[in-house]
Amino acid sequence: MAIFGKSSLIVIGVIILIAGFLLRSGFIEWLLDVMGLILIIVGIIVVVVGLVSMVTGKGGSSREF
Repeated sequence: MAIFGKSSLIVIGVIILIAGFLLRSGFIEWLLDVMGLILIIVGIIVVVVGLVSMVTGKGGSSREF
């Protein structure tokens, strides 16, 4: 921190204050809920694509010569 000088303590303090306010608010909880929903939707899409490719036979790794 000596590289940045004494003003770096002010910047770090402000960052810690903002992080504290974000953790106390419901923003992080809301963000985690949205991320969970996105992961569930992406998981469903991947499963559907995998089933369709398995049924149609596309993307098979074994090939006969």
